[in-house]
Amino acid sequence: MSAASLRSAAILVPQGSGRSSNAGAAAVPADPLFRQLIECGPPFLVYDTDGMLRLASDRGNELCREIADGSGHDPRNSADWPQIWSELRGRGETSRDFLAGGMPQRFFRVRYSLMRAGDGTAIGVHGLLEDVSETRRLADELAGAQERLEDITRLVSDWVWETDADLALSFVSPRIGEMLDYHARELVGRRFTDFGMFLGGEPGFCAKGLGQHSPFRDIAYRLRRRDGSERLLRLTGLPVFSERGVFIGYRGTARDVTQEAEAWERVAQSRTRLTEAIESISEGFALFDADERLVLCNGKYRSMFPASAKLLEGDIGFAEFMRATAERGGIVLGDEAPEAWCARQLELRQAGSASFELQLGNGRWVKVGNRRAADGSIVGILTDITELKRREEALSAAKEFAEIANRSKSEFLANISHELRTPLNAIIGFTEIMRDEIFGPVGSSQYRDYLGDILDSARHLLDVINDILDVAKAEAGKLELDEDEFDISGVIRAATRLVHERAHRSELTIAVLAPANLPPLYGDQRKLKQILLNLLTNAIKFTPEGGRIEIAARLEDSGDFLLEVADTGIGIAPEHIETALSPFGQVDGKLNRKYEGTGLGLPLTRAMVELHGGNLSIASQVQEGTTVTVRLPAERVRHHFDYAG
Repeated sequence: MSAASLRSAAILVPQGSGRSSNAGAAAVPADPLFRQLIECGPPFLVYDTDGMLRLASDRGNELCREIADGSGHDPRNSADWPQIWSELRGRGETSRDFLAGGMPQRFFRVRYSLMRAGDGTAIGVHGLLEDVSETRRLADELAGAQERLEDITRLVSDWVWETDADLALSFVSPRIGEMLDYHARELVGRRFTDFGMFLGGEPGFCAKGLGQHSPFRDIAYRLRRRDGSERLLRLTGLPVFSERGVFIGYRGTARDVTQEAEAWERVAQSRTRLTEAIESISEGFALFDADERLVLCNGKYRSMFPASAKLLEGDIGFAEFMRATAERGGIVLGDEAPEAWCARQLELRQAGSASFELQLGNGRWVKVGNRRAADGSIVGILTDITELKRREEALSAAKEFAEIANRSKSEFLANISHELRTPLNAIIGFTEIMRDEIFGPVGSSQYRDYLGDILDSARHLLDVINDILDVAKAEAGKLELDEDEFDISGVIRAATRLVHERAHRSELTIAVLAPANLPPLYGDQRKLKQILLNLLTNAIKFTPEGGRIEIAARLEDSGDFLLEVADTGIGIAPEHIETALSPFGQVDGKLNRKYEGTGLGLPLTRAMVELHGGNLSIASQVQEGTTVTVRLPAERVRHHFDYAG
């Protein structure tokens, strides 16, 4: 278009449409082709070199008004014309995007290009408007997708990579920087083998020129970091082809499995140590899963079943193994059939039986212990108890022999005591007649003294024989009670009178510390009196001249009846108390032989107390004295009146 045409065309610009100097519209050239271009042609604008709009098509004016209404920016009056003109002079063309507003939003782009005269002189600027809404939408979506991809590659723990057709890295995600301590750009153009190695040799996908490219998954790859340390990765990749089917490279991920591999290694080490520990124990060990299938067992377990040990090398069930072992004679079944025995074992196992004993076919005994774990698996422990069984059998035989010997001893003592008591009673009776001179005088007074000594010795020997007989009865469980209700206060008074003369000769004081209204007791009165006499006799025997003996009786808050005999005698060392309570037990001391004794008093006393359901205890210190306490249970007390302790 010539300069003259450009000037004449300016009259086509409507009033108020831009920076035109025309105040209103004038006549339009009558050229029909030009009119057709203005009315029906593409949306275009024509400016002079100063940015003054000189010409606009109808569609161009329409779109400019739409843009101005939506955003307030009218392309016909561009505010940044100096910048546009500068870009046009440098490149010959440029563009600007405008938002038209509305929903959905529309974008228009004005592509500016220089208009030149025949001599190349710039005479104006042509602007062509085009709707780029769809292009902008696609560009925004592409940018969003690209941003999401970049975010994902930065955030995921896997390393994302791509190679070219020569298998040189063309892209690596930023994650590799943290993994290798390299910047991603330092790796582009390098191959995997340049900074690491594949475990098990170089895989097929790394070989060039094979002509066949396939996907791969979880290939082990050891990667070297900048500091020389190593990480273990698992590579997964897919081949990439162009639209024409030409191979252009691989695309894939690399997963860091270093910690996982180290964890598995620790697990393997722990399993090895556990296996070695299980093999080293002296017991047989077997682990069965929740379905009763064998998981593992140690050599000791296999050695206990030599006839069926081979079966333990496979995945065998417990029931199948037990049945095969029973049928091959590996277990002593007695009169029980193998099927019945196996069924009973399974019942015991299902019932959760803690342990039981089993005799193996080689004659050895094992103790079987089963424990069910939380996951349903069962741990079986077999302990060889053959020696223990032998000791038990020997102990049982020794016990039986001892019981037979004890019964023989008791029977002998009972018989010999009876045989001795008969002549002793005769000696005592005849001696009393001679001492009392019933049939005439015996002559010399010295004979009468001898008769007194004979009588005392015979009575003492009779007491010893009676004690021996009572101890024998107690050990044989034949000591019986003649029970009735009686007054314990009367028993205390009677026993005290009997020993009073002996205590007086030894210059000992006896004090009774008991309430006057003690309740009656139910028991064997004669034996309770013998209990108290035995305790008082011992107290007198082992208490030096000038000492004191106290008898105390009371009811406990629990209702039990307590009878105590305390002295200030020579005492007993704590470690010797049990000896004093054993039959024929003697505790050496400088005063304990003041009166001869057999050591039967305390054992017999304890037996009679226990026969009443009570117990006897001793508290003593050497050279300080002894306190013997007899405790009778509350059911032995009869409450006929109120007791005030």
